[in-house]
Amino acid sequence: MPPSRPPMSKELALILGALLLLLFVSPIADWWAGSGLGWLAPYALWLLVILGALFIHRRDRSDGS
Repeated sequence: MPPSRPPMSKELALILGALLLLLFVSPIADWWAGSGLGWLAPYALWLLVILGALFIHRRDRSDGS
């Protein structure tokens, strides 16, 4: 019997968390916050975060567990 794997949603949440750290904590944050992207850039990034979390949540619900 193969060992049980954690649900895919946990792996996706970990990837999303790593991307959050990369975007909001690393020197990349200086690029998008300080460049001429305008006031909409932080809101667009947070929208991507929320949509990613929604995708993970819906995928987790459809796992059947």
